[in-house]
Amino acid sequence: MTMDVDLLRPGTVPISPDTVLWFEFLLNPSLLQIHISKPLPDPSPTDLIIKFMTINAEQNNEVKVIENDANEIKINVVNKWTYKNLALKILSLKVAAYLKWDLESLQKKIPLQMQLTLLQDLFFITMDAVVEIPAVPETKAKEASDRALFTLVLYHRWLLRAIVFRALNNKQQKSFSHNPVIQESNFVSSVMNDEIIRKLDSQATNSINFLNEVLELKDMKPKVLTFDTFQMLTENSTEIKQDWDNTYTITEDELKCQIHYDLAVFHILREEYQKAKYHISQAKDLYNKLDTSESMLYCKIKKERLDGYCLACEVSVEGKQPNLTQQLLTSIKDQYTNILQILQADNIAREIPQVYRDNLELDIQGGLVNRKIIVARDLLLQIQCLNLVRKVVENETIIGDYVTEIKSAGSKGLEVLFWAFSGILEKSSALDKQRIARHLLYLVIMGDIDGLASRILNDPVYSNLFEASELQEIKKQSLSENLDIPNLLLNDDWGISPVEYTQKQKIEMFQLEQRLILSYDPDEIRKILMEIVHFHSGDSRYVKPLWQTNNSWEIPIPLQSVISALPASFLKDYSYILLAKSKELALSKDFSGAKSLLSIVENEIQRDAPILKEVTKGGHNSIPKLLKLLSWESLLVEICNCLYAWPVTDIRITQELTDECKQCLAALQSTDQVIPRQEIIEYCTVFLLNMAEWDYLTNLEKQWSCFEFAAALSNVAKHKGQKFPKDAWEMVLAAIRPNSHMQQKRSSGNSGSSGNSVSRDTLANISSTFSRLREVTVLNIAISLLARLHNILRDESSLELYTTYLNMWPASVPNAKQYNTRVIGEHLFQLLSMALKYYPNNVSWLRLMGDLNFVLGYYESAMKYYLEAIIVATDLFTLKIQGQLDDLVYRRMIKCCAHLQCNTQAVVLCQFLDEVDYALAFKMAGNEQKNAAPNDAMDAYYHCIWDTTILEYLINLHTKRGEHHRKQLAIKVIGLLELNSNNNEEIQREAANTRKARFLRALAKQYVY
Repeated sequence: MTMDVDLLRPGTVPISPDTVLWFEFLLNPSLLQIHISKPLPDPSPTDLIIKFMTINAEQNNEVKVIENDANEIKINVVNKWTYKNLALKILSLKVAAYLKWDLESLQKKIPLQMQLTLLQDLFFITMDAVVEIPAVPETKAKEASDRALFTLVLYHRWLLRAIVFRALNNKQQKSFSHNPVIQESNFVSSVMNDEIIRKLDSQATNSINFLNEVLELKDMKPKVLTFDTFQMLTENSTEIKQDWDNTYTITEDELKCQIHYDLAVFHILREEYQKAKYHISQAKDLYNKLDTSESMLYCKIKKERLDGYCLACEVSVEGKQPNLTQQLLTSIKDQYTNILQILQADNIAREIPQVYRDNLELDIQGGLVNRKIIVARDLLLQIQCLNLVRKVVENETIIGDYVTEIKSAGSKGLEVLFWAFSGILEKSSALDKQRIARHLLYLVIMGDIDGLASRILNDPVYSNLFEASELQEIKKQSLSENLDIPNLLLNDDWGISPVEYTQKQKIEMFQLEQRLILSYDPDEIRKILMEIVHFHSGDSRYVKPLWQTNNSWEIPIPLQSVISALPASFLKDYSYILLAKSKELALSKDFSGAKSLLSIVENEIQRDAPILKEVTKGGHNSIPKLLKLLSWESLLVEICNCLYAWPVTDIRITQELTDECKQCLAALQSTDQVIPRQEIIEYCTVFLLNMAEWDYLTNLEKQWSCFEFAAALSNVAKHKGQKFPKDAWEMVLAAIRPNSHMQQKRSSGNSGSSGNSVSRDTLANISSTFSRLREVTVLNIAISLLARLHNILRDESSLELYTTYLNMWPASVPNAKQYNTRVIGEHLFQLLSMALKYYPNNVSWLRLMGDLNFVLGYYESAMKYYLEAIIVATDLFTLKIQGQLDDLVYRRMIKCCAHLQCNTQAVVLCQFLDEVDYALAFKMAGNEQKNAAPNDAMDAYYHCIWDTTILEYLINLHTKRGEHHRKQLAIKVIGLLELNSNNNEEIQREAANTRKARFLRALAKQYVY
């Protein structure tokens, strides 16, 4: 059986009488259970759900509910869902019920967006609610009906599992399925899925609370909807009826066991281990009560995973001991309890990955050097020797100066070495003993460890490891150990006075300054500064301020002037250096670190404020001023962070920043002498523009240049399409006019301002404003303005750019020749690139980027963006292709293919036009040579041609050229078209749409993926 029969594909045989097409399931619902009950149904149940939803997505109507009671839902189909749509939804739900609502299977095999649709259909059928997930009805668990409780529990479990599944499977996985719908579904845009998960994540708390409510219910008799619960429509149906009595009843323990398990997994992902431990413990206890001998109807927990999560949360599992790796991690957590016994056992079992053991050794070594841990004196040496033994028996390369460590420990080192080898000798294989003997011989000859050779010879356990020739070599080494060496060679006191080498003060100072420059830890910086001050406490020649240590340390001039007025003190240098380092961190996008340093400076100033007021001239004014300037610098860091991490989902944060920006700009209107610096004013203005505070910006007094352009854009956003936005248009024109600066000089002496000139600051501000725009409406306005200018200056109808809001701008520009079209194109390209970075699924911008690349002659890039626009518009080709984009896009794609010498692709694209352009198709086919370009394999695209006129032309063309293989291929394709010409109109439309999708998928793999 096949779901997606390709009626026009070369090589496809006529439809078999046993083949069931998708719409036959609507006409005869009994076929569905027969099909999915097969041992290996093809297509699989999840493939069926995908197919039903793909077909259903082509309809977009509305439903009006007339009556709703306990047993039935009567509806009147107005203009949303036809009876065909409703029947397909019921079919999908029946298949899901047949799979026993196994969320793990559904999440692995069905795209995320289709999972949303399936759950929304379940809400509609069971609760008579048309929902847009995650906006679902708020219902108390104890007040919900049986079917509503089933739906809500399933939804909230799915929400948590979807977040976990996305976190653990963030990378897209390619599918090798033969089903093209499933294969392409696995290429779902990561950004689209991230947006869905972001919305679900914001509702995770609600789902946790609801599931916890369910867990508190007592004396439950949960119901599970079955395959027969959902009743199919008939040809005489006027209402939807479901058999709500035809359900399975499961135990309360089975439902709660599954809920506890899902909650535990989610809390583990969030690193909320105490909550996770509670839920996994409850899930384990309930699971042990269940009868797992048979397949359960609802609970789909796998025992192995349950035990794994229990061990991860330190919940005991009966009859199962943690492995050595788990014991090692637990020992590290418990301050290295029983660590030596675990390593000794692992030298025999060899389960723990070597990297864990190496990291353990390095952690203890580093902790001892930094005095952060306290352990037994010989613990490090014992671990090193045990790791050495493991590497010896595993025949691994030994990295590390173990010999030096053993020798430095003296007789104790030799004792520990033999203790480590003794723990494995009794249970070693012959190969292990051979490797041990080889390494010991190496240590005897090359290690120069005192007493090692004698120890081996005197211990039969070790001497038996060696052959006679090897023992002879060891004896030689033992004799050399007992030679009498003259005292003169053993004593370095030869009567020569030692020469003392002292490090110069300049070198020590240089090292301190280097540490100061490299460090961003405020505590370490404080310590280094104190060392430098102490170092030069008695040296009056050292007069350079500490903040001049690094010439690249700079802070804003207002802050610099206030701090310079402070008396010479440790606080002055400390504050200056932290502010400079805060700026460095902000430039490197470490906004949290920058904000932290600013907060430390602010706390230091507040703490020492009383002292500073006494010793500082005018201190009563300078301290509040400094604190106000610091608060504005913190605001700037927050705004930069917000713009960098856009979109910001936390409404509370954005609202707080909006209020702070307004307060900052309000300082400009006050009589206080302290005002924000211009960069902060510009960022506050652009942030308010992105927050859609357009009324506020238009009402601001235009005393600052940055207000002018922001107010002009706000005015356009408020009245878009209603009136000509004169101010914004003329400001941009003045900014790009080559002689705008000369005009400004000539008009600087005039008190009035003309309509064609703007201030120099405004000109500089426009470019920076464009780079900081994030809000969609404002971005659309700026993009449409530049696109309109480009069209006017280019003045070629065949190379025009198309986007939204284009018609609200003027159709001409005075003296257009004085403007540089290339500059406009570069600004537009940069703005579009930034916009698509934050909104990669905007079809209008993707198309515009394709148009811009087409106009500039970058045809391969243009194809890439056109195809991305089609991918988004058709939801990865799951929606109908025709009508998503207009003929102009397809004609430009055809021209791109022609320029890239992909003529056969151009021929196929000619069929996408509303009226097939046969003249262009024949021209492209004629350009295709016998030795076609490598990137245009003509044979591969024949099955995508469904127009018989084009095929007849190709047959005639190949006959003239003597290309018999291609001629036969074209004849075969046209024969299949004629064979299937008697199919009904709906099947033919679906077959043509399938070909379009297949062809565009092939292009996407060539130009996009």
